[in-house]
Amino acid sequence: MNSITGSWVHENQNWSAGWGGACGGDSGGPNYLSGTHVIASTTITGDMVCRSTNVALRLDTPSARAFLATQVTYPLP
Repeated sequence: MNSITGSWVHENQNWSAGWGGACGGDSGGPNYLSGTHVIASTTITGDMVCRSTNVALRLDTPSARAFLATQVTYPLP
């Protein structure tokens, strides 16, 4: 991670280390906690060369969880 704010995750992009950004068309895709099946955020922005932009919406915020609770038929953990 590069930075985390109250609502957003800005992920590292270092092309030489193999850390590309999100690509155009990746919006809505999951971002997992490392080594788990837990989705921590969903991709909001990427760029066409997949190198410089990767911003994701956190799913652990009260507003995100309130929305998610309207989309599933079971209680969220």
